[in-house]
Amino acid sequence: TGEVDPLELIGQARWTHVDAAWGGPLRLSSTYANRLAGIEGADSVAVSAHKLLMQPKDSALVMFRDPELANSVISFGGGYLATPNIGVQGSRGAAAVSLLATLLALGRAGIAERIDRVMEMANQLAENLEGEEAIELLSFPKTGVTVFRPRKLDTDKIHAKLPPGMFSICLIEDERWLRSVAANPLADIDLIVATIKETVRR
Repeated sequence: TGEVDPLELIGQARWTHVDAAWGGPLRLSSTYANRLAGIEGADSVAVSAHKLLMQPKDSALVMFRDPELANSVISFGGGYLATPNIGVQGSRGAAAVSLLATLLALGRAGIAERIDRVMEMANQLAENLEGEEAIELLSFPKTGVTVFRPRKLDTDKIHAKLPPGMFSICLIEDERWLRSVAANPLADIDLIVATIKETVRR
């Protein structure tokens, strides 16, 4: 749903890991960074770069507040390894190259600008759906994920009529909702809104 769990609980366990696969890059935005306030106190944070950082699907990273501590706690080694590895994966491809290239090309400001744009798109989508009588909006998006459903029509039937790949189905308390993830800053938000409204009104 794109909601953010209470981060003030960080530090109350011996090791606190934050799954920030989707929302983690919001920390790069001066506009939305405060939505993850407190995350800097986590022992480890996971981010899927193929989401808000616009990378290929196998690009992801785990960041450690104290790499030496992480190395002593979760390192995996063997007699054939020159040095231990943080994690269990040995050889791996150069998935970080595209992320590095993006960082070098756009810089923090350029990436933050794109994040701000997709967040603005998610907000625009939610504002438009909130005013639509035929649609129920779960809540306003916290991290660029908009969840909604038709009030009177079958969610799966509406999903089948929408363009493939534009939306997904998610379960919330055993009820089916449509889920929109704002990840493409070049998407036409007006077209997306018009498509949804036209589909639920048929």
